[in-house]
Amino acid sequence: MKKLMDSYQFKSWLSFLLLATAIIAIYMVASEIEIIWGWFAFFLAAISPFVWGFVIGYVLDIPRERIEKILDKFLDHSGGRLVKPYLLKRKRGISIFLTYVSLLLIIVVIMNIIAPRIYQSILEFVEFLPVLFFAVERLIIDLDQNEAVPFFEIGTILDLISLEDMLSVFHPDNISMVFDTIIDFSAAVFSAALAIISSIYFMVEGGRFKAFVARTLHAFAPANVCGGVIYYGHKVNSYFKRYIYCQVLDALILGVIMTVVTSLLGVRHAFVIGPMLGVANLIPYFGSIIGTIAAIVIIMLTEDLALGLLSAIVLLIVQQIDSNIIFPRLLGGSMKISPLLVIIAIAIGNAYHGVVGMIIAIPISTVLKNILDDALTALEERKKAKSAEDSA
Repeated sequence: MKKLMDSYQFKSWLSFLLLATAIIAIYMVASEIEIIWGWFAFFLAAISPFVWGFVIGYVLDIPRERIEKILDKFLDHSGGRLVKPYLLKRKRGISIFLTYVSLLLIIVVIMNIIAPRIYQSILEFVEFLPVLFFAVERLIIDLDQNEAVPFFEIGTILDLISLEDMLSVFHPDNISMVFDTIIDFSAAVFSAALAIISSIYFMVEGGRFKAFVARTLHAFAPANVCGGVIYYGHKVNSYFKRYIYCQVLDALILGVIMTVVTSLLGVRHAFVIGPMLGVANLIPYFGSIIGTIAAIVIIMLTEDLALGLLSAIVLLIVQQIDSNIIFPRLLGGSMKISPLLVIIAIAIGNAYHGVVGMIIAIPISTVLKNILDDALTALEERKKAKSAEDSA
């Protein structure tokens, strides 16, 4: 009995000791929160190239998988008993190599063929900005003289949109700023190189990492929990990859179509407006709307009203074709969700992570909706089974 009491007292004292230690630890962390946050921020900055490497590797793994499937089909229909086993063992490495070679070729084509046209269009647009600025300034002065804007002081507005102030941002004031820029650029180049190298290793080690995670789950989690995590993990991965692939492909298609269409309409800055609309289309729902409105405003200001109205009609028709025909066919029916849920998901994603949150909001909301549907289906089946047992 005495031994039992001593054991009980020891456990009680141990519980109090652990609680007191936890309280002291929480107090120390709270009192030094700025230092701890600084360490954490430094740690995040140190591993940021690897985070970007993971992102790059994850995105490039989408075309790599498709290249690997093409290699499988080629090897299945090809002969060569000596070469075939050698290639099968190294097909992942070959697909990674072909992925980066393809990416390099795309960059070379963009830099040598597409980028000069875009640069020329941007240069013409920038040269036109002073004319546009003074036209807007003249319009504001005319409105003031006609008392069309009685609630604003025109001098204040003109001070806010001073062209000299706007352009002065782009001119370094001293030598130290130039040196800081060079140092920051060198650090960015080093981080980019580290991110690219780590992305290759992430793609090479992707299968082993998945196997390690599955093995860890099997070791520490119950069988049903482990099965559910692996099942929905595969769903998240497939949804993300499919959505990123379709969204990027749709942006490329729309960018090319818009560039061709605006060129045929005679818009001078077609090689700026087309790519701009393609990039804006990466943001679900709102990106295409904002991009189209911005393109129409630019065309109306830089061209004439008639061409602006005609471009508005054509751009809106192309946007409707893309959103109702092209993109749904690319995506398929596996990620079809309610437009209201999409808007809510985009708003939440924007609130937490800005543009990136808006882009990833749809696949995440799709997975959560599937989990909820599966849970509701399981509960309904359980209720049906229980009612069948009660009736029997």
